[in-house]
Amino acid sequence: MNRFEKGDAVTHATYGDGTVLGSRIGGFEFRVNFGVYSLWIPARELVRAGEGLKLVEDEAPAVRSTAPSSTSLDAILRLLGGQAPASEEPAGARKHRAPVYRMLPENRPVSASMAIEAFRLGIVPSSSIGEWTVGRKDEVGQLMEFLHDHAEGAALVEGAYGAGKSHLLRFLAGEAEQLGYAVAMAGFDPSEASAAFPKKAYRHLVTGFKAVVDDRVLNFRGFWREVASRPGWRDVLGDHWLFASVLERLQEEEPHERPGLTEEEWDFIEARGEGRIGRKKTLYDYSTCANIYCNILSATARAASEVLGMMGLLVLLDEAEVAGSVMYRYQAQRGMNFFRGLVLTANDDDVLMDEELIRAETIQGAVSGLIYSAHHPVRYTTGIPGALKVAFALTPGTLQDEFSRTRETITRVQVDVLSMDQLRELFRRICRTYDTTYGVKLEKKRQDRLFRLLYTADRIQSTRTFIKSVIEALDYVRFYPDGDVEQMVVSGGEGDAI
Repeated sequence: MNRFEKGDAVTHATYGDGTVLGSRIGGFEFRVNFGVYSLWIPARELVRAGEGLKLVEDEAPAVRSTAPSSTSLDAILRLLGGQAPASEEPAGARKHRAPVYRMLPENRPVSASMAIEAFRLGIVPSSSIGEWTVGRKDEVGQLMEFLHDHAEGAALVEGAYGAGKSHLLRFLAGEAEQLGYAVAMAGFDPSEASAAFPKKAYRHLVTGFKAVVDDRVLNFRGFWREVASRPGWRDVLGDHWLFASVLERLQEEEPHERPGLTEEEWDFIEARGEGRIGRKKTLYDYSTCANIYCNILSATARAASEVLGMMGLLVLLDEAEVAGSVMYRYQAQRGMNFFRGLVLTANDDDVLMDEELIRAETIQGAVSGLIYSAHHPVRYTTGIPGALKVAFALTPGTLQDEFSRTRETITRVQVDVLSMDQLRELFRRICRTYDTTYGVKLEKKRQDRLFRLLYTADRIQSTRTFIKSVIEALDYVRFYPDGDVEQMVVSGGEGDAI
């Protein structure tokens, strides 16, 4: 079995390069930081990638220097005598020229500045997601077809880390809002096992909820206040176990004082506070409670569609593959049960309306095999048609087979790495935006050389890292106009700024 130490650099066939953070189960699994997330990975799936960077809390190895220390006796005597300490840089030490500061262009567009700051993180600004969707004509076409297809309620967006899955989910969110969908988006955190515990996933979806009604942007609370103000809500949710009483209370609110629901009650509804308030049904935090939260999302979708006249609710779940990277096998199974419940609910599977429930180790649907809460075995859906759509972003080879077994016709959008020509177009557009923002313009030959170096650099293996590296290179040119930016790219950040 492979053995690693904290700080070792490792490589995983699916997740890419990372750094070991710790171990458990006697070294059987290692926690690995892959940049924007960390996962528990079996040791047999990891390969050593060389010397890793030690974490800040680790003791740094002692470095022997021939130059006198700044705390040497000579330095102390000089200070006591009122003399400046002698220069103590080792012979041959690298001396960096002070950076050059430029005056920023007048009237630079705010949108360009926002784009550059987003690029530093390897993403694009949400306000211009469509403008910066480059080389994705086929993928965009599939996603738009999914949005308009009333016969298909679920989609998978598949691709390697950094390929652009999250970008496409955000693009899908923007397009859905324009079509009239309410949108709820969340990512899964492996440290919480949030797919296995649906209440946590629901809490994140509530935070990422947005609905545009009559040109007003509403959050989750504003959405339900708007529903309560419409006369038709009783026909849709008048007998709902949670929202019937909530809407009654909201309807009693004064226009300005709004005393209808207390903050504690809102926290309960949004899964932030205690699981139970008074005589209301409990919002349990067990892994067997996927039916409760699918039911709530179903009710929200129908309220959007049948009460507010919207298209429905689109649920977007990023990094869904981490549902399988959990400590216990049952957590992976319960996470997939939640996903299956969402897919069947979104596809208006009529078996969810009246299937027999069988009690064994857990309560399960006799036909669907879905797990129901023993404390509250409410149906997964509140009605058909449900007006719910759901899209998952995940890496290849993780949960696709499970999704296909749930629904053979599920929409699958494959996100491939951008081609050289597509990356070149993206590179040139970033350069133009950087010039607009900071007044830094590369001549065409230098721009072409820099692109080739970035495109072929071993450390740049995804669209995300490519975008970040372009900004790093342009920042270098901005502050060190006489430095060797090409050498900086080749050496991974050690450019000649002397």
